[in-house]
Amino acid sequence: MGNLTMSTKEREQLLVFGKLKNKGITQLEASKQLGITERWVRKKYKRYLKDDARGLVHKSRGRASPKRWSEEKKHELVHLLNNEWHDFGPTFTAEKLGELKGIKVSKETVRQAMIKEGLWQVKRKRQKHRKRRERRPMIGAMVQCDGSPHDWFEGRAPWCTLLVFIDDATSKILWLEFAKSESRLEVIQATKNYVSRYGRPHEAYVDFGSVFSVNLNNPDRDKKTQWERILADLSIKVTHAHSPQAKGRVERANKTFQDRLVKEMRLAKISSIEAANAFLHDSDFITKHNQRFAISPAQPGDAHRPTNTYDLDDIFCIKEERILANDYTIKYCRRVFQIERQQATIIRPKNTITVRTYLDGSIKLYVRKIMLEFNEIFERPAKLLPMEKTIKNTLYKPSVNSQRWVAGLLPLPTNSLANERVG
Repeated sequence: MGNLTMSTKEREQLLVFGKLKNKGITQLEASKQLGITERWVRKKYKRYLKDDARGLVHKSRGRASPKRWSEEKKHELVHLLNNEWHDFGPTFTAEKLGELKGIKVSKETVRQAMIKEGLWQVKRKRQKHRKRRERRPMIGAMVQCDGSPHDWFEGRAPWCTLLVFIDDATSKILWLEFAKSESRLEVIQATKNYVSRYGRPHEAYVDFGSVFSVNLNNPDRDKKTQWERILADLSIKVTHAHSPQAKGRVERANKTFQDRLVKEMRLAKISSIEAANAFLHDSDFITKHNQRFAISPAQPGDAHRPTNTYDLDDIFCIKEERILANDYTIKYCRRVFQIERQQATIIRPKNTITVRTYLDGSIKLYVRKIMLEFNEIFERPAKLLPMEKTIKNTLYKPSVNSQRWVAGLLPLPTNSLANERVG
């Protein structure tokens, strides 16, 4: 008859049904011992009486599942993973199979297939003990900001940076924007775009990057960057994280984007910053990301504050100071500006002039918060060069007595010297 493989549960059922067959227990007692209903006891007891122990074995044992993945679809997956999808992970691959190919399959099935083909390896990381920081209770209470430099276009365009604004309470992506780098103007522009859309958060959580913090000669932390000054004008608190793990939500989001967003833009054939920003804001990428990864806040509502009492164009600018020269000019970024004579206030040389550079490149000058009239000087008058000194080309001729002294002779008397000169 061959061997019969039975599970522990089935062997226990064999003992109970043996007692039931010998009238040792009732069907009600058997159902209690096995933890199944009396109806199921009667059904399995009939199978036991007909086929003995073999009747208790699950009918699907040894059979292929009707929901199994076909070999044809598996070969199609392997072909994609060896070519266009060569760097896709199991979860993202399962999503794209359903979205683009109409193949519904679980991520675990994909993972096992990738492991079998040698296309995926289990990654184990050593875990460090860290103290958990509780999330803020409401959306808008804290926003985590960071820049993620990466080869986003996989060589189709130069490296660039993705600026990310993520809510701390929900892990919801509030704003994404591609920029050439994490420079001062780029970060200020992205922050303005975020604040214009959602309002003013109560707190911003950032690292110690040069845009977010003055790190040299600033032991008392009293010096502020232009970005910090702008957020202070908007009554937004700035907190600096002392490790990447402290702002783990935005760091994990960056890692997810470097995996998924790169592949999404590859499939969409995007090869420029402009096209990438249009993809982020015109497509449903952010919406789908939030639906998958965002969570519900502890408290309902939105803590973002309105901006209608602020002139955002006037706040989001670079403010620097210069000293007015005696000729009523200032120098700024290798440019010279001449202050006009007629002004709305009295100005004098040595006054402190505030130069405001706006995001559109325009410049305005202020003194004591009063705007000044000025013109740019493109050509300065040439400096007058000092007159060159005339150099006499006359040769030096030593006197007669000097020549006699060198020759070892006695000097001539005064009268003789005079006659020598005359001669």
